[in-house]
Amino acid sequence: MATKLTRRQLIVYGTTMATAATSLFTNRSNADEVSMSELRPGKNTVSFSSQNEKVAADVFLPDDYKEGESRPAVIINPPASGVKEQTAGVYAKAMAKRGFAAMAIDPRGFGKSEGIRQLQDGFRVADDIRNGISFLGTLEAVDKDKIFAIGICAGAGYAAYATAFDARVKALGLVSPYLTSQEEFLQLVGGSGPLRTTLLAAAAAAEQKFYETGENTMTRVVPITDDEIARGRGIALEMRDYYLDGLPGDVPGWRNELSLLSTRPVLAFNIFNYTHMFDGVPIYMSMGEEAVSAEGAMRFYKEIAGKKEMLKLAKAGHFDLYYKSREVEPSADGMAAWFDQHA
Repeated sequence: MATKLTRRQLIVYGTTMATAATSLFTNRSNADEVSMSELRPGKNTVSFSSQNEKVAADVFLPDDYKEGESRPAVIINPPASGVKEQTAGVYAKAMAKRGFAAMAIDPRGFGKSEGIRQLQDGFRVADDIRNGISFLGTLEAVDKDKIFAIGICAGAGYAAYATAFDARVKALGLVSPYLTSQEEFLQLVGGSGPLRTTLLAAAAAAEQKFYETGENTMTRVVPITDDEIARGRGIALEMRDYYLDGLPGDVPGWRNELSLLSTRPVLAFNIFNYTHMFDGVPIYMSMGEEAVSAEGAMRFYKEIAGKKEMLKLAKAGHFDLYYKSREVEPSADGMAAWFDQHA
């Protein structure tokens, strides 16, 4: 009599087969910049291969790490347009303080990673996360049976998507999730008809130019001019208090622009299409009580049916959780305890 496998068991089986195939057919140069014996407590700059392009990352090991130990690990991907030296790095350091081998990444196209510059594509980021998990599994410092993921802002949706289809991730942490859907974009522009003649028309022109000339057309992320500010939405306007000159998000490697090639994948990505895939994924969500992103975060939290816990921080906005110790510390405490509980 045939045994009927659950959806989660099928994913485990597929992941096992994929890992076996990778070990047979992938060159070990995926870990080209890392000697397993070189990892030390604190920050370690590394890179790994994702779809034949280099992803730059920082692995933070706990101060009390000793060679030969294997620690639980967490991969952290940044917000849209973000780089590892911003809030992803803040949380990597915080999780290392709590005993984890924590890796913050530059998704392809951003920071020091290879790829089409400033191309924001949640499906590509999810590939980077999965390949990052494979990379972590090669490190002596990592207990590959205790790997977790954290996503921040729009990156929360990308981390969730990656986790939904990768049983190696034992639990997921979401920080200030900014989760949107096609419905919101359609409401913003007045329906799919106007969308096609505005955003999609501009994207089509950019795609054609890139194909013919290799020129990558950019658009500003954070509004600066009076006209941009007047047309800005809530989240974009609040970005001005984190990313602009002299502020915490103003780091080398971050650029105030996105490729117009991002339009199609941004519109296509919708984490709400996959909420049925999280029954077996323990999820911890941390968000500000006054976050501009609260509506989408609450919708996702209500729609998922598996184990879940939420930390809602009083008098905190969306970006407070990026860098302020008053919000970062309890968020990291909560995720560390959640991960330990579900290791």
